[in-house]
Amino acid sequence: MKLSKKMGTAAAALILSGSIWTSPADAANPFSDISSGYWAYPQIEKMANEGIITGFKDGTFRAGEPVTRAQSAIFIGRALQIKPGQSSTTSFQDISPSGTAAYPYIAALTQRGVFSKAESFYPNRTLTRAELAKIMVTAFNLPRAKGSNFTDVPEGHWAAEYIGTLAGAGITSGTSATTFSPNGKVTRGQLAVFISNVLKHHQPNDQNEELTNPQPLDHQSVTGTHSEIAKQILGLVNQERAKAGVGSLQYANDVAKVAQLKSEDMVKNNYFDHTSPTYGSPFEMMDQFSINYTFAGENIAAGYSTAEAVMEGWMNSPGHRANILNPNYKEMGIGIAKGGDYGIYYTQMFVKR
Repeated sequence: MKLSKKMGTAAAALILSGSIWTSPADAANPFSDISSGYWAYPQIEKMANEGIITGFKDGTFRAGEPVTRAQSAIFIGRALQIKPGQSSTTSFQDISPSGTAAYPYIAALTQRGVFSKAESFYPNRTLTRAELAKIMVTAFNLPRAKGSNFTDVPEGHWAAEYIGTLAGAGITSGTSATTFSPNGKVTRGQLAVFISNVLKHHQPNDQNEELTNPQPLDHQSVTGTHSEIAKQILGLVNQERAKAGVGSLQYANDVAKVAQLKSEDMVKNNYFDHTSPTYGSPFEMMDQFSINYTFAGENIAAGYSTAEAVMEGWMNSPGHRANILNPNYKEMGIGIAKGGDYGIYYTQMFVKR
């Protein structure tokens, strides 16, 4: 998950044509056309009751209808708690603040890199499954998988990393055991399920939480060598994983070397972010140092004086906790560097080879 001083939460949007209703759904009976026996009923009901998805003026949700790019943006934006009143602009020529209720969500998502900057957004175009994978992974900043195991998503496919990430995190199982159907259209019901599933893994309030202890270093007593603290963190991680019923992580020296460079880079360049000005994203950094992986993630923290303190911070944060307890991961490396504004910086890198 991303921890940055600079980043805010991501967002989303929905076109308001003459028939779209924007009030929260009735919690007792959200939509007249969805029965309790419908395959996606639990997720649709939950997302409606939380005000994330809405239906039409006639009381229907129309779960089988394709969802547009603008509609998907509104739903995802609500899930990420983007406020429509927040001021933000975009260069897209085919949307305007007065022309669509989706505008502030699209602008916010674009500002945060979820949508690519271009002349046109194509708000009424139906969203494909591959496009949705990219939006979900980027908006919720999910731990990345390097590729997909689906036969219709080859290694060179532009969305392979995003699709592999969703599958690896258990957010989707594809359209069959071996296919994802990347060009398939996403329905409104499917989108509700995608959002519900991703919220089980990552909480929106936590996506860009700054996991730091602001207490000045001269008021702390940072004790122990880096190797001692790393060993303590590994032990604490595996204790938590044992409580959760998932396998222990092995310590990977090659991954630890990369994690160490990341912590040192944060000290040297005085930043606190997953994206390094020197190495890029954690995944780009792992690639640069020839770390082969099929699934990977990163936690960072700063300012905590002991292994116990930093672990408590991570475990009290739903997104960091999810990384620590993720059963997909098999190995971990830890990097610790002293210095900088916070006095000490921690990097956990998780991988599955």
